[in-house]
Amino acid sequence: MGGRSPPHDTEVCMSYKSVLVHVGPEPPSAASLAAAEQLARQFDATLIGVAAEALEPPATGFEDGLLLQTLREQVEADLATAGQRFQDAVAESGLQTKWLAIPSAPDRVMALHARGADIIVASRPADGFGSSLLPSIASLVLDTATPVLVTPSHDHRELKAQRIIVGWKDTRETRRAVTDALPFLLAADQVIVAAICREGRSDEATGLEEIVGRLERHGVRAEGKLVPRRQRTVADDLEEVAHEHAADLLVLGAYGHSRLREWVLGGVTQGLIDRFSRYLLFSH
Repeated sequence: MGGRSPPHDTEVCMSYKSVLVHVGPEPPSAASLAAAEQLARQFDATLIGVAAEALEPPATGFEDGLLLQTLREQVEADLATAGQRFQDAVAESGLQTKWLAIPSAPDRVMALHARGADIIVASRPADGFGSSLLPSIASLVLDTATPVLVTPSHDHRELKAQRIIVGWKDTRETRRAVTDALPFLLAADQVIVAAICREGRSDEATGLEEIVGRLERHGVRAEGKLVPRRQRTVADDLEEVAHEHAADLLVLGAYGHSRLREWVLGGVTQGLIDRFSRYLLFSH
């Protein structure tokens, strides 16, 4: 990650000093592990790796002792494999690390151990991997009270964070996201605070000047931008702004709710995960 070095005044800048990442099946979690290691190096943080996998009992309605034992052994083997991958990844990094392997649902485990982290790094969802193997982005964002950095889905590009877009909307969630992103924002060369406004709805940019002023007082190179709503979705408009400024990180507040004991993201938030091609930093 490039850009300016963060200020040394710890009263001004909260740094990320512990980075949490779930290490699951290799295709979907390889990107998040690489990004988490990179983030830990940049901020001289402890890297906390977690493997969690739930034992899924057979759907036959009765428990077969031999089958359950086989399933337990498979979970143990998967956790051991994840642990080896984590150790291989950090072996020569020189980082302070911590490893946890827990045979339980990933959503539950990550929500519990987020208490020891300043930021979580997660991969986008992957086909073929259910909730017993990977934590959901919705659960991480809405249930942990911790900012979540979501990696791009199709490549493992390095996060430079020299140019950052903040998707501005004057809500509690977005204000929280700006605060949570300060370590990134302070190190960036350019920060665009972009308010996507429908025609005749300048009220949707409420607070833009004030939030830019707040960031400037922290030493952030920030500027506000009113962006007319042009594309079919807000995600597409933000993608266009990011492309225009060659930004590789979007910061924004996340919205969602609980439904039938599961966390469900709001439409714009989910649309960004599905459509936005760069890194995302969510706070709720």
